[in-house]
Amino acid sequence: MMNSLCRISYRTKIAPMRFFSVSAVHNANHSCKVLVIGGGSGGCTIAAKFARRLKKGSVIVLEPSPDHYYQPLFTLVGAGVTSVAATRRSAKSVLPSNATWVKDTAQCIDAENNVVKTTEGHEIKYDYAVIAVGLQYNYDKVPGLRDALNDKASCVSTIYSPDYCEKTWSDIRNFKGGEAVFTYPDTPIKCPGAPQKIAYMADSYFDKTAIRSRVNITYNTCLPVIFGVKKYADILMEVVKKKRINVNYKTVLKEVHADKKEAVFFVADDKSKEITLPYDMLHVTPPMYTPEFLRNSLDIVDGSGYLDVDKFTLQHRKYSNIYGIGDCTNTPNSKTAAAIAKQSYVVEHNLLSTMSGKQSLDQKYNGYGACPIVTQYGKCILAEFVYDGVPRETLPINQARESIMAYFMKRDLFPFLYWHFMLKGYYHGPEWVRQIINPLAKCKVLVVGAGAGGCSVIWRLHKNLSDKDMIIIEPSAVHYYQPLFTLIGAGIKKFPQSHKPIQSILPSKVMWLKDQVDEFDPCNNAVFTHCGLRVRYDTLVIGVGLKNDYDKIPGLSRYLKDPQVHVSTIYSPQFCTKCWDNVQRFGGGHSIFTFPKEVGKCSGAAQKIMYLAHDYWKKKKIIKNSSITYTTPKETLFGIPKYAKALNQVAESRGIVVNYKLELKEVTARNAVFIGNGGQTVILPYNFMHVTPPMSPPTCLTKCTELASEGYLEVDKHTLQHKRYSNVFGIGDCINTPNSKTAAAVANQSNVVAQNLWNSMYGKPLIAKYDGYGACPILTSYKRGIIAEFTYDGKIAETLPFNQAKERRICFYLQNNVFPYLYWNRLLKGKWNGPGTIRKMINPFAKQTREK
Repeated sequence: MMNSLCRISYRTKIAPMRFFSVSAVHNANHSCKVLVIGGGSGGCTIAAKFARRLKKGSVIVLEPSPDHYYQPLFTLVGAGVTSVAATRRSAKSVLPSNATWVKDTAQCIDAENNVVKTTEGHEIKYDYAVIAVGLQYNYDKVPGLRDALNDKASCVSTIYSPDYCEKTWSDIRNFKGGEAVFTYPDTPIKCPGAPQKIAYMADSYFDKTAIRSRVNITYNTCLPVIFGVKKYADILMEVVKKKRINVNYKTVLKEVHADKKEAVFFVADDKSKEITLPYDMLHVTPPMYTPEFLRNSLDIVDGSGYLDVDKFTLQHRKYSNIYGIGDCTNTPNSKTAAAIAKQSYVVEHNLLSTMSGKQSLDQKYNGYGACPIVTQYGKCILAEFVYDGVPRETLPINQARESIMAYFMKRDLFPFLYWHFMLKGYYHGPEWVRQIINPLAKCKVLVVGAGAGGCSVIWRLHKNLSDKDMIIIEPSAVHYYQPLFTLIGAGIKKFPQSHKPIQSILPSKVMWLKDQVDEFDPCNNAVFTHCGLRVRYDTLVIGVGLKNDYDKIPGLSRYLKDPQVHVSTIYSPQFCTKCWDNVQRFGGGHSIFTFPKEVGKCSGAAQKIMYLAHDYWKKKKIIKNSSITYTTPKETLFGIPKYAKALNQVAESRGIVVNYKLELKEVTARNAVFIGNGGQTVILPYNFMHVTPPMSPPTCLTKCTELASEGYLEVDKHTLQHKRYSNVFGIGDCINTPNSKTAAAVANQSNVVAQNLWNSMYGKPLIAKYDGYGACPILTSYKRGIIAEFTYDGKIAETLPFNQAKERRICFYLQNNVFPYLYWNRLLKGKWNGPGTIRKMINPFAKQTREK
């Protein structure tokens, strides 16, 4: 099949390109250890690295062009700051002398047989290949574009090609006023910031030459936002507003009529809708695609013609001896020179691992990219980010602000680094700068999250470690005792009683970074924060808890925020006071209490607030005019049969209707929409509704597949040590242990984590074991309740010497008085391991199994 593909590709007419070949021998055969296909940024960098490592002649670079361009400078060429000549050097001068340069282009790749055939008939056999062929411009996708670019009088240009970027400057310089239109196509492109950079520079020049008042600037982009990273998009929206630039989203260039000076666009959401704009100057970012030979090599590309690689290791998904780098790969990162610098280090080390026969590839590409967005002559925004649009800034300033320093870095520093360090294989991105600027961001123990688990662990460890050896990262300035939210929702406690300042509950000298972790990098013992810090550690404890996923239920977030709609939840400090307001305002009718399908924290709280509301309405003598419904996707009221039976009796005695196997799917102002297990829709009207929202761990954890399993931190359920990374431990609601997620569980877990972490640091066996203990005091009225205690597999583990499934006054007393005291004064300070010792003293014969 591959030979057939070669023949097809050979007969296909190739679009004109700036190729140059002086190969003396046709139909020559070559062989090498490493074949680098492409001599652009990625190809040169990788060739330089391996030419140093391997003996002479072991590396072949297949590249047809005699010239090498520093393309990021084309924007400034188009703005008249520099010339094309300043961006160009000969390919011979930048390729490593120890490598063999074959001045030809690939015709097809036979990955099964490790052979590449070229357009001039050469055949190159390789042991390993790195594909770095970049992107080509698909001018012909836009009818009329190529002819317009070649017409000096058309006022149509692009900064994306050395052939036309000086024409952009000519068009800007000679522009006298009218309509200036700038475009962004509906394909992946290199340097996604460049289409707007040149618009900003044109605006700046028009302003300097006093013609801006006669110019209308329009920026048409296929994207739904101006920039893919929100932090910078917010600032850029201020820039376009200040510059009075009209931005049209999801608008794609379709045709250019140079004779009429008209550009035809279509709407991305409905291609039948066309918009024709007149122009006096048109800057086009051309559609782009991978080279034809790559698109025709069907067994190594994805459906869009991009090299199919693992987005972290950059190794081909099918052929382990092939790696990719740069714009031609299907990694979901911004296609920039900065990305290639980072990728080159990953490819180098992972390819070396492959060469040595290792199965595991340790280096991971995190999607790093950078885009210096010039906003005017002398000013620039320096955007840096990784996968999923997470900012990853280097400098100790807010890089989203327009900066003079960033402009000169773009104009002078980055070209210098490119020519003298990156292309020679010595520059891998600005990580070394971050380490110099932030040398103290290294600790023996890093705790992420200052909830109940994080605070308890840090208190236990600080006795044996110096304060400088520990860092805790937590973005919130306030710590909440969340079990109190139920009592606030029932009017028993006041909201100020539920929280204290974080600083007041942490050990006084432990370093607290008021920041948020955006990414875990367990391979390199580091985390990255929202403010751009890289914090390194020897041992990591993750206790990031769960977040409420309101948006999973359409309408929920909206009506929780609406004070006029009787929808509330006690699972958030933002809404628990609204719950109490709604309980008091309820005048009768239908009330609904819901429980979600996903595992959540304190699963009993959904029922507690229901029983307390019933008791309040009973005292106010409106219960006779009311009906209460409890809906759950589960098949029982509680996961432990003993307590499920007791709670069934409670619900039945209060006339509460329990609907099993119903999941809340949508909330409107008057109705709740549920889906049954069989897919049937059930709509229930309400006068009062309490919702237990779906929950999940924060995105920083769910997206880290190295650490998480189905979104939760993957730990051994007894030692709480991570299953793959022995220096990582977990605690609390974010771990995948099959226990009830309660504060009582954290007390036991923190003791286990502290002991095992300490033993792990000193190479000792992990002796401490977590047995799955959890407890759930369920108030059934303003005076009574039951106390559920259990371990893994639903084993009863009651502390008191009587049947705790029976409603008793002591439960209310403990919930209202004792447990808050234990939490603030014992649990958070690492002095409470749970009631195990008390249980042995007052209930030595485990009488909790009796139901009398």
